[in-house]
Amino acid sequence: MSISFISEVWDVLSEHIDLSDRSIAADAMINLLIDNNYEMDEIKNAFRGDKNIATALKDYIREHEQEEEIDQDEDSESEEDYD
Repeated sequence: MSISFISEVWDVLSEHIDLSDRSIAADAMINLLIDNNYEMDEIKNAFRGDKNIATALKDYIREHEQEEEIDQDEDSESEEDYD
């Protein structure tokens, strides 16, 4: 399925999602797209201008950067244990 079509569907459906729930829906959309191998740049370009999607994408990036840092710290600590 093309990312542009998904973006169009989001545009139509997001109008029917309560404002207080749109950020949660946007988070779910980002996770679904990432899980289905869409690239972040593709998502960013297709959903240009949608604040909820932009925020959800930034949150996703921030969250996964923190996870990588934690994993790297744990790897470093386990390597030190072997020294």
